[in-house]
Amino acid sequence: MQALARVALIVALQATMAMTARVQGLKQALSSVSPDLVRAAAARIEPHASRTPILRSDQIDARASCSIHVKAEHLQTTGSFKYRGALNAVLSLTDEEASRGVVAHSTGNHGAAVARAAKARGAPCCIVVPRTTPVAKLENIARYCDDIVQCEPSPQARAQASVEAAERLGGASIIHPFDDARVIQGQGTIGLELLQDVPALDAILVPVSGGGMLSGIATACAGTNTKVVAVEPAGKRLGDAFQRGERCIFSDDELKAAPTLKTVADAMPTRLLGESLAWPLAFGLVEDVLTVDDGQILDAVRCTAVELKQAVEPAGAVALAAALSPDFAALRAEKGWANVALVACGGNVDLEVLGRALSG
Repeated sequence: MQALARVALIVALQATMAMTARVQGLKQALSSVSPDLVRAAAARIEPHASRTPILRSDQIDARASCSIHVKAEHLQTTGSFKYRGALNAVLSLTDEEASRGVVAHSTGNHGAAVARAAKARGAPCCIVVPRTTPVAKLENIARYCDDIVQCEPSPQARAQASVEAAERLGGASIIHPFDDARVIQGQGTIGLELLQDVPALDAILVPVSGGGMLSGIATACAGTNTKVVAVEPAGKRLGDAFQRGERCIFSDDELKAAPTLKTVADAMPTRLLGESLAWPLAFGLVEDVLTVDDGQILDAVRCTAVELKQAVEPAGAVALAAALSPDFAALRAEKGWANVALVACGGNVDLEVLGRALSG
């Protein structure tokens, strides 16, 4: 009995320590990304970014057994939600900082967004991309920037190439794709618009890769009755990370063998949330995680085309894939949700991938 009591005490102490760490991490992160700062970002980018429409479909509502409101971020400037965060970051630079230029590493959409924002401000720009970046995304970046550097498809290679590019430009600012306060604030403006445009909104399904959009929208919804649900590609295991209270639940050997996720959603390869801000914000503000596989994602690409008459990339269909899943049906029934929004986050799709999805 004494042994069992000691075990129970240790478990209770560990739980208390984990909760303390969770609260402290969230409090620290909210000093850099708060609802007020998201509102300030909304005012900053409003003259330049699109207020994207909300799309509806009776057929999708019927399949999901609730009202689904699709935030069409694939219609945002540069074809993805990334323009919001990139624009807020570039507009937040001083004139001196802007004159030295900006650098971003990206699987495509963040790169195009930073390049477009830099061009609008007249700032020099270099974009670093993995050599595996789809042609459609490379072409999108090249519309706004001709200084594109390709590297190996690992977080370490991307970060190193970015540092080298920044030095080459003479001290350019590096705009991280998801763990930068200015970027997260910008992405959070999606949440503000949904809260304003959808009355009695119960929940928002948000695709998650590095966690910039997830943590931004969760921050925007903090203190409201609207819940934010993360939607991940299979293999990411964010739900397990939340349960353990550990950002990284993979061994060094696992990360070395597979530094990125193998998923049809090529814009979502990142295995871990950003350490400084994205993880503590998401861990502190998000409770539920839904997981979808490649088959579900491609089915949702097809559903988006047939029911909404829109072409999205696989990442842009991840949240819809979740809304049509049995796991969401169970969660919706448990929570009693009637009005649910989701983010169609990008539309920069290779025609081959789109054709494969449409052919079924």
